Order: sequence, then C-alpha cells, then structure tokens
Amino acid sequence: MRQLYRLWPTVCVALAPGLASASVSTSCAASAMDVVVVGGGLAGLCATIEAAKRGAKVTIIDKEANLGGNSAKASSGMNGANTQAQRDQGITDSVEKFIEDTLSSGDGLAVVELVHTLAEQSRETHEWLKSLGLHLSDVVQLGGHSTARTHRFPPTPEGKPQPVGWTLVSGLRKILETELKDQVTIRTKSSFKELLIEDGRVMGLNFEHENGTEQLRGTVVLTAGGYANDHADSSLLDLHTPALAKLPTTNGPFATGDVIKALVKQEAGVKTTLMDKVQIHPTGFIEVKQPNFHTKFLAPEALRGSGGILLCHGKRFANELGRRDYLTEEMFKHCKPLFDKEENPLSAAMLLTEEAVEKYGSGAMGFYKFKGLVQDVGTVEAAAEAMGTSAEVLKKTLEDYNEAAERGQDKFGKKVFPVRFPSTAHLYVAFVTPTCFNVQKGTVGGIPRNRGRSALVTQTRTGIGLPSRCCTAMDSPYPTCMARAKSPAECTATIAWVATACWNARSLVVWQAPRPRRKPRTGDVTRSVAALVGHRRDQNRGDPGPENIAGCSSRI
Repeated sequence: MRQLYRLWPTVCVALAPGLASASVSTSCAASAMDVVVVGGGLAGLCATIEAAKRGAKVTIIDKEANLGGNSAKASSGMNGANTQAQRDQGITDSVEKFIEDTLSSGDGLAVVELVHTLAEQSRETHEWLKSLGLHLSDVVQLGGHSTARTHRFPPTPEGKPQPVGWTLVSGLRKILETELKDQVTIRTKSSFKELLIEDGRVMGLNFEHENGTEQLRGTVVLTAGGYANDHADSSLLDLHTPALAKLPTTNGPFATGDVIKALVKQEAGVKTTLMDKVQIHPTGFIEVKQPNFHTKFLAPEALRGSGGILLCHGKRFANELGRRDYLTEEMFKHCKPLFDKEENPLSAAMLLTEEAVEKYGSGAMGFYKFKGLVQDVGTVEAAAEAMGTSAEVLKKTLEDYNEAAERGQDKFGKKVFPVRFPSTAHLYVAFVTPTCFNVQKGTVGGIPRNRGRSALVTQTRTGIGLPSRCCTAMDSPYPTCMARAKSPAECTATIAWVATACWNARSLVVWQAPRPRRKPRTGDVTRSVAALVGHRRDQNRGDPGPENIAGCSSRI
C-alpha cells in the first residue's frame, strides 16, 4: 500500500512502500505551491511530468542549453521483472530473482528496503512509460543478472535505431513542451547557486543565468550532482579519489558536481557520503586515431549482452557478462596499453560477429563505424592483424569458446552464450578501456539520508534526503527506478510530488516548501515514488573501506 509520510505538520511528502517508518495516514494542505526541479536528466523530467500532472506549477532548470544530461547518452537498457515484454518473449523472471541479483551486486552496500522497492515496482514503471508512448519491448541479458531483464527500444519499422536514453529524453521532453506547456517552465543555461533558507526552512532557491541571478520559491527537488567529469581546481574527483581522476570518462563536460559543491559551500549542514565511490565501466570506446582523448563514447554493455567477447593478445580473460568491477579488475590484470605503447590507455579488444551486430542493432553499429570506433574487418585473419596477435591464437580462442558454448559453461563461469564464432563468421573489432561511467552513473556519492528519511542537515530537519545515487545495485546502465508519485485526489496542496527516475540523480533531496496556513484535510493514499536504491552503508556502520584499483565500489 502506498502511503504519505509526515515530515512537518501539515506538509507531506509522497514515499514508496517501505520508505515510511510506519503505516501512516496523514493529511495534506489545500493550497497549491510551486515546484522547482534542478536537473534536466531523466530524474528531473519524470519529477516535472508527475508534479505538473498533479496540478503543480513546475519550473525545471538545467545549466546546459538543452535538457537531457548524461541520460541522453544512455545506450543499453532499463531493467524490469515480470514485465509484459518479458512474457511476450517467453522469459521467466520474478521480483525475488531481481532482488537477489541486486543484493548480490551490492556487496552489502545496498539498502535492502529500497532494493525491494526497486524490484517490486519495476513492472509498473515500464507500464507507466508505455502509457506515455515509450515502450521498451526488446529484452536482453546483461552482466550481473540471472536472466534477461534489460529492456530496450527495438529499431523502427524502417530499421532506424532508437538509442534508449535519447529516445526516452526526447519523448519526455516533448510531453513538457506540448501536453504540459501551460504547467511547466523550462529554464536552460541556468545553474543552481544555493538554497533559499528562511528561519531554518528551505523556501526555494537562487540560480544563475546569462543575465544574472534569480530566485524561485517553492518546493525544491534536486536531481543533479554527478561529478565524474570534474577536473576543475575544486574537483571532487581529485579531492575524494585522485587515482581514478586520471581515467577517461563517458560523462559529458557538465558532470562537475555543481549542486553538491554548492550545498556544501552554503554550510546549511548538508553532509556528504561515499564521495570516493566512483563507478568504473570496463568498456569505453577508444578512437584509434586519438586514443588519449579524455572523453569517450560508451561501448555499452548491450554489445556484450548481444554476443561481443573481450580479448587481450587474442585470448579471453574473463566472463564478458560478469559485473563491471570484476571485468575492470580483470582488464587491469591481463591487458596492456593499446598497441603496447605506454602513452596509450589500457586496452582490450572487443570482437563481434555479424549476428551479434544484428542483435544489438545494425543501425547503431553504423554510427560506431562512422565515428571510427568499430572496424569492419571481415575475416579471422584480418581481425588478428587489427589486434596485433596471430591468427592461430585467435582461431584457438574462438574454437574453445564455441566448445564451451556447446557445454553450457566456460572456465570463467560464463553460462550465457548469445552467439557462436564459426570460422566463416564476418567479424568486427573495437578497442575499449575502463572509464568513469555516465548515465547511471559514474559517481555513487552524494547527500545521505538518515533512518528518519531526512537529509542529514544540522538542527533543521528541513526535508527528506533520498539516497544520493538511487540505482547503484543494478548491473545495467539504466535503473528500473523511473518513478512517479501521485497525490490523492483530495490533496490539492503542498506536497513534494516527488517523482524521480533516479536515472541521473546523483544527490536527490526533496526540500519542503513553507508550511501551509489552511487546515489540512485527510488524504487518501498516494502512488509511490518508485525505486530509490542507494549503495551506502548505514550511517552507524562506518565507511565501506578501501576499494581495489578498479574503483568499482558500486559492485556492478
């Protein structure tokens, strides 16, 4: 059952099942308030849509010229259990399996109650997207999952690829610009500066734009804070994890942790946690002509889920569908710099067949070839030459792989073999390197919450702090935590209609608007804020401790 959780007399915030400390029936005020959403990724877009649909006047601000953020770069899929798409493809799955896989990937850092929320509401999340005309009907299996549950958009009838992040961002943004245009104001090129605090309560925020500074009052929802491309003098990467700061990244140049920095600088009592936990994705594309370019295109996990294998010197070294931290660590153990040149980044070769390319999407592969990220080599001999290894070594590797596929398991524990590599297969080669990840993404740290669901703010208890990185216990670059929270029909008042996708929410905090003056009326239960999952330990359990060189503390 969905419920409302009282944060402050006559002010309510919608929470998911298990997020409230008890089964509470509470009340909502009867006056309307504005909502301000900071961050235009999928979290912010979903929050904006649901707040507006429940009657709020919403302003969404983003420091870039266009909405989308790193979410627009997402390229593998979104997880879900017991979805219609799975049933249509004959895939057997369960919420229990999803929970088990997620907790296993979490390595003790996941918040159990939130993992349950993530899994239990994932099917409903997909149905909500479908109701908006965004149907992720293609399902593949990616690393860390015991079955296929990562959902993607299939190509259009004309064969045009539909990148999942870009398609979702475009679809949700269109809703803001058409159906909800009278409810929503979009302010781009606008950067969060500070919270507006009066008498110990958050009343709104100040933000900067090209013409100066401006103030917005109302309930504030923060859906921003990623810092995996932060290399300024005040770099959060340099401060908290200097060794990983040197790695390339798939993040956009905007991922500089501005919101977290601003809140800390404001000295409002906001704490941070797990700031040294930066997720490393094992496969960022290396552009051979400029291998040391710092920002990389992601070689999405779906490439391996479609049948791509990883090779160093013509030999496999790991289960390609293993977790990201495992694969990254194995790459550091077994691989060398590209073409054995010390000035180049660490590199593994990714080998794909034509069948794997078709599974992934030939249209998207065309883009990678155009960018010089994937080479259409054709034969085994040509692939070996491109990799700098002997054809005999590569042929033996592929023969061993095919034999393991027939047995159903290889020496690395791989049990899912999407394609075979026959001697006549048409082959493609790419080179990949570990990178600080985007979209879900990269950075795990941010602003914690306590067991009372409040942000750890000294003295004030001004709001509710939700986990800084909502979807960390997932192995897909896309969490299933697309979310929406609906206020009761009787509730026309100041609710933080929290609707967060956690997709790009590095430090999601909901700050309450001023206390309404009118006497509240009893409200009905509300639909939930979906799937907020954070990789963190309880505050009283201490820090997780040092991580290995792979830096994959998110254990995905």
